[in-house]
Amino acid sequence: MKDRPQTILYTTTTAIASLAFFSEHFGHLRRQGWDVHSVTPAEPADQVQRAIDASGAAHHAVPFAREISPRRDLTALGQLLGVAARVRPDVINFSTPKAGLLGGLVGAALGVPLRVYFIHGLRSETAATGRLALLRPVLLMMERLTAACAHEVLCVSPSNRDEAVALGLVPASKIRVLGAGSPAGIPVERYAQPDPAAVAAAREELGLPEGTPVVGFVARMAPQKGTEELLLAWAQVHAQVPQARLLLVGVPDPANPLSDEAMRAFREAPGLVQVEFEKDMSRLYPLMTVHTLPSRHEGLGMVVLEAGAYGVPSVLTDASGVRDAGVADETCLQVPAGDVPALADALVRLLSDAALRERLGRQSQAWVSENFAQE
Repeated sequence: MKDRPQTILYTTTTAIASLAFFSEHFGHLRRQGWDVHSVTPAEPADQVQRAIDASGAAHHAVPFAREISPRRDLTALGQLLGVAARVRPDVINFSTPKAGLLGGLVGAALGVPLRVYFIHGLRSETAATGRLALLRPVLLMMERLTAACAHEVLCVSPSNRDEAVALGLVPASKIRVLGAGSPAGIPVERYAQPDPAAVAAAREELGLPEGTPVVGFVARMAPQKGTEELLLAWAQVHAQVPQARLLLVGVPDPANPLSDEAMRAFREAPGLVQVEFEKDMSRLYPLMTVHTLPSRHEGLGMVVLEAGAYGVPSVLTDASGVRDAGVADETCLQVPAGDVPALADALVRLLSDAALRERLGRQSQAWVSENFAQE
């Protein structure tokens, strides 16, 4: 018999990923008596502290680099091996590309009894456009290796699961989706019933009075997120709805920059309101008339579910991982990935049709509550 609690170790490449994906896991497991440990880099310190405060998990700092860097990756591998040897986990849950690969290798090397790889999106596909596209063969190899290190693979959405199998990354018998998808659902009530004072403060800060038509976009400004299509479509949208504003929550991704044309559209975008980082999105979704996620690939469009929980309808693409976040013509409008004119037309349609917005928003709220509530 063991004389210590069951121990689980989570590895994620960033603290914000740990906070967003697993803080509810940590709390639930601790209430069940588990000894919970998490590994992320030490920086940004404020995000690490938020993750610790939210979860109560024991934190271990390992300097994962998001980009491929052999020297730094070997250093991180050695440090992670040391952490795992001290913690002696019964279960290791490894996810996000770099921490996923290194966590899988360490778990296999130490013979951790249960090794779980959690796919939040296929890096080989999210990097399939832009300058990272040249790395796709390497990224596919890394994903196959990571999956091979696991006893079981969990996936964040049905379409990503199917894609992983089709790409030969993992056998169909080894991979599954929990419920309708997502790492741990979303706190529906938090988004459905935001703090009115916080919402009012956000309106004032951003200069978006009630009644202003607002298109919201919440993501890194990277080609994979459909940022280029949105920026190129925005001029057409604004020309037809001149009072509309584009609320862009995110900053450019230096690892996968936008094209010169898209950056020019960004600098010249009429009616643009940018928020570089927002720790409480529940106060911003109520400012949106319409939300959009025109991504070329996602793990799962979690921001779509959050917006939907408040009753904001979205315009989505039909791309893998994006389409799982809505039901076309029932909770959202869906357009082909990469189709700028179709995106512009759908945004204008929703901005101009209050009855359609109300119907899609009401049905989205009900669908999200039924399928993605954390409980």
